[in-house]
Amino acid sequence: MNAAELLEKATDPLTTTDLASGGLLNAVQADRFIDLVVDRSVMTKQARIIRMSGPQVEIDKINTSGRVTVAKSEGVDPGTRQVPVFTSVTLDTVTLMTPFEITDESLEDSINNGRLEDDVIRVMASQTGEDLEELGIQGDTGSADAYLALLDGWRILAENGQVVTWDGGRVSRANLMTALLAMPDKWHRKPLKWYFNPQVTIDWTQSFADRETAMGDSTATSGVAPPFHGYPFVPVPLIPTDVIGTWGYEAGPVLSYGFLTFPDNILYGIQRAINMEKDRDIYRGVNEYALTTRLDVEFEEDDAVVLILNVGRPS
Repeated sequence: MNAAELLEKATDPLTTTDLASGGLLNAVQADRFIDLVVDRSVMTKQARIIRMSGPQVEIDKINTSGRVTVAKSEGVDPGTRQVPVFTSVTLDTVTLMTPFEITDESLEDSINNGRLEDDVIRVMASQTGEDLEELGIQGDTGSADAYLALLDGWRILAENGQVVTWDGGRVSRANLMTALLAMPDKWHRKPLKWYFNPQVTIDWTQSFADRETAMGDSTATSGVAPPFHGYPFVPVPLIPTDVIGTWGYEAGPVLSYGFLTFPDNILYGIQRAINMEKDRDIYRGVNEYALTTRLDVEFEEDDAVVLILNVGRPS
């Protein structure tokens, strides 16, 4: 879906006519806004979207502690009963605001046939989608960045799973194998995917494109990163490439990181009570706007995530 189609899709929930009702988007408008947020993202689009009716929700899980099947003898009670294990994951959202303004001069000088206000609202909403994904990935309550410190994103949460470090090594079969072997066996039945910054996936792709083979020609032409052990690569632009070394590896801000997990394990909770409010500052001659959303992210199963740290990239 291209940018024009996204803006068209967002027309209903994001026009000035919706501001007269106090700013709270109705259920249809809120769902379309959430669709816009998802469509503007990459890793979020892979995630399981939880459309929350309140600021907190529990995702129930039912598991077993192991084997539940026993031998059967006719007329004999097996003498044991298995009990399911009930656990849950809590999504507890934080409140986020996108504040912006448009001057009277901009509105008067607009060549958009009076549509400038609506166009700006939709563009700001689109950018909000990217900002939410940035927080979902890079959020860290210990960050010096006030925005990223609002919550712990998938990078920090993944530390509760399996962690491997490449110590500055670039993507290669040997390094990918270390991550693959770190994934517990029971999760290999799931549709696992590799999530890396595009520079890392291009580096992997180029290692095939340089080969003088039919596969090399195909990779060079298509630009599609070949899977590793059947698991595809997902290029995620908002995974940074200027990370400082961690987990015992010291290096300057030249590194990246990645994830190995399956899409349904990535949880993205966004509350449907979305506000789009408008006010006016008559002294400054501007219209002021505030788009308010609530967000939280999690992994359903920490055990099913491999966090790959200290990933080198092409220089």
